[in-house]
Amino acid sequence: MPETFRIDFEPLGRRGEAHSGHTLLDAAQAAGVGLASVCGGAGTCEECRVRLAAGKLTPPTLVEQAALGEADLAVGIRLACQAEPLSDVKLDIPPESLTSAQRLQVEGLETHIAVKPAVLTPGAYGLAVDIGTTKLAAYLVQLETGATAAKAGAMNPQIAFGEDVISRIAYAGRDPDGAKKLQKVLMETLNKLLTEMCAEAHVSPNSVLDAVLVGNTTMHHLFAGLPVEQLGHAPFTPAITQPLTIPASELGLNLGPGAKAYLPPVIAGYVGSDHIAVLLATEAWKSPRNLIAMDIGTNTEISLAANGKVTCCSCASGPAFEGAHIREGMRAAPGAIERARWSDGKILWQSIENLPPVGICGSGILDVVAALQDGGLVKPTGVLKTGSGSELVLVAAAQTGLSRDLVITRKDVHEIQLAKSAIRVGVEILLQNARLTYADLDEFIVAGAFGTYLDLRSAVRTGMFPPLPMDRFRQVGNAAGVGAKQMLESVDKRREAEMIAGQIGYVELTSQAAFTPLFMEHLCFEI
Repeated sequence: MPETFRIDFEPLGRRGEAHSGHTLLDAAQAAGVGLASVCGGAGTCEECRVRLAAGKLTPPTLVEQAALGEADLAVGIRLACQAEPLSDVKLDIPPESLTSAQRLQVEGLETHIAVKPAVLTPGAYGLAVDIGTTKLAAYLVQLETGATAAKAGAMNPQIAFGEDVISRIAYAGRDPDGAKKLQKVLMETLNKLLTEMCAEAHVSPNSVLDAVLVGNTTMHHLFAGLPVEQLGHAPFTPAITQPLTIPASELGLNLGPGAKAYLPPVIAGYVGSDHIAVLLATEAWKSPRNLIAMDIGTNTEISLAANGKVTCCSCASGPAFEGAHIREGMRAAPGAIERARWSDGKILWQSIENLPPVGICGSGILDVVAALQDGGLVKPTGVLKTGSGSELVLVAAAQTGLSRDLVITRKDVHEIQLAKSAIRVGVEILLQNARLTYADLDEFIVAGAFGTYLDLRSAVRTGMFPPLPMDRFRQVGNAAGVGAKQMLESVDKRREAEMIAGQIGYVELTSQAAFTPLFMEHLCFEI
């Protein structure tokens, strides 16, 4: 009997299987992963390049040896049409090997501020970056005017070493050079984005003389070359919380001569400078109204502004909203189901670019769970009432791009229960500590890539968000990237960010007596 191996396609977040004797290209096609292969798998077009991140493959073929050379083979580059798995493997797929790009969130709310850059050199440009755990958003800014000359997004290449910050912290501790490797691949991608943006704007990289980079505390520490081991266990203490200004050349960032990188302060082990950037861009921190500002990701940061104070917390919402840990999960790429509704006795769905579906992304899985509730197909505990009890056919094989049924499972519903409960508990505890209820909220700001695409009604229906009127919610896109741009455009905004960090209060959720009972309460659905 042939062996069956698990294939993890990153950064797509797609999982598939391959039988021994079958190629990685076979596995990609079966999993609905759009690997470029113009030659049909003969190895002559050399477009299906992948990098082996973990696991074992058959030795390079003569075709690969001729096409790739020793340097590429030494770092794990292979042709998917030639390589066969010998174990479970994780693959890192470069963007140029995919037939369609993933959806990357670089858009955010438009803001206009007084320009007061740190660098006054005529004709100088600056680089602003939001370093997300999953995605990177970069902006090239003309410093004299504050105009955005170009913007670009990419998947964070560190995904190949771990989907979330915990796994990357573990990798950095396990491999003596782990932290350096994580920093190196990040710098390589940032430099590539910079080159692309400069070419688009017809600007020399030598004219890029300033940079501002924001991210969660782990991303911040890995970028700056700071130790991260202590972030993996209580009390999750950052190595440093103060702002940093570091010569770009010391980091390996290919900016102009003398350029420096400014890193705003972080707040706690799991609330970083990206959340400060959100508060800055939305001006939530100085609002006279009662409001929640939330940046949803694998780790979700939440702030409550009320009674003249800002208090924040961090929720381990997990990677379910990126499609991870979901049976048919994937990130937001063509063919991913992104919308679903219950109508006329069935679940209707829509996929990205209206292609035959090959998986479900985060916004889609949240919609599907809400549709299950609307259709009475799920119990308050999350148990499915139909199908086999453990899974339900969402799209029949004839309509998918998989040549098989696309299903939703009980385990998928459970992953959403865990994620939505974690977020809701964060909101509830902040409100309880301020002696407020959700009815006292004047505004509920939702930031982040996932927050941009989620359907607010599904978020309320599942109980992830409190039942507020829709007009109290505001989706603001990548506000962290906007805040980074503001700090690039004005030194006054850097001081403002530092002021926010000095004034904001932090609540460690797991130390709160109400945490466990609230978490258990919000695991269940209202039917």
